[in-house]
Amino acid sequence: MPSRIPADWSPVIMVETPEALDEALAIWSQVPAIGVDTEANSFFAYHERMCLLQVSTDDQDWIVDPIALEGQLGSLKPLFEDPSVIKIFHAAEFDLMILRKDLDVEVRGLFDTQVAMTLLRHDKTGLAALIESYYGIELNKKEQRSNWGKRPLTEEQIAYARIDTHFLTDLYRRLVKELEEADMTAAAEGEFRRQEQEILIPGPPDPQRFRKIKGARDLNGEALARLQAIFQWREEEASRRDVPLFRVLANEAMISMCVHPPRNMKDLAGLKGVGWKKAKRHGDDMMAAIGAVAGQSLETKVARVSPEERRKRRVMRENLDALRNWRKNVAKELGLPSERLMHRRHLEAIAKALPRSASELEQVVALNDWQRQEFEASLLSALERLPDPESCS
Repeated sequence: MPSRIPADWSPVIMVETPEALDEALAIWSQVPAIGVDTEANSFFAYHERMCLLQVSTDDQDWIVDPIALEGQLGSLKPLFEDPSVIKIFHAAEFDLMILRKDLDVEVRGLFDTQVAMTLLRHDKTGLAALIESYYGIELNKKEQRSNWGKRPLTEEQIAYARIDTHFLTDLYRRLVKELEEADMTAAAEGEFRRQEQEILIPGPPDPQRFRKIKGARDLNGEALARLQAIFQWREEEASRRDVPLFRVLANEAMISMCVHPPRNMKDLAGLKGVGWKKAKRHGDDMMAAIGAVAGQSLETKVARVSPEERRKRRVMRENLDALRNWRKNVAKELGLPSERLMHRRHLEAIAKALPRSASELEQVVALNDWQRQEFEASLLSALERLPDPESCS
């Protein structure tokens, strides 16, 4: 961020009470557009949560404190779901997810400045690059991984947080004009509506995630059983303390523990990534977790697949690769990043369903007007050339 906030900026308004929130909402609901951002404690907690909500109008910045207002943010829902007030985000995907997860808010009237920048063919699309390009202000991102769940907030944190939304309403007007001049408004609107609808909320942890840890594939059955046990202990301990998994025990230490099961506390402390501090704090629990599965073994081999199924999977992979190449080539012709043509999940759904007509395609993925105009015919032509995995032998 700048060495100091410019003197002509209005003082930031901290929203820490229901009364202050009502006053802010009365202002936000009367303006055509607001800049919005969120900060979470992703790097400091097991149970990730929204810790700040920043909102800006043309002449004022607010910082809403969800921790101080625990359970009292329901009044935000009508405004954020009202499409007549434009909500301007930069790289909105995470913000939309956490607003949905924590506040049950489904944003409508979205404008994403990063999407607009990619459609306008900017080489750099980060917010810092955007602000420097338009306003000549170079930002220091040292607070990017700040512990936003810690109170009180520092002056540096507050300054960093407000800058993330301070310029968004002005940027919105600039980018709207540029999109119109480039005839890319329809493309942007289509992507904004997709983002509003396709919000991915994290599901429960996969209990088989331990198999994906680096080194797990090299373990024998007994060591794999130990890994599952210590992995589950780590999950429960991190959840109980609400700290990131790596702060409880590193993956490398778990693998080492499973390959060379400690016989006593000295052995445990000597393992790489454990040490005496962790051994003293958690040694008994870790030893108990490993001891509880002594003599047990897990299957290490992947289930055998029939030749027919292998052929089917190969054709499906090749079809998806072909569609990826199609998207890459069309994007190159249009001078756009591939992901702005069609989202990865949409491409995968099309590869799986293999629609052969516009009506069938509509049942799989509803293309927006810009997509239909620019490449629906090309996509259907590409799909015609792909073999059906079910009929391949």
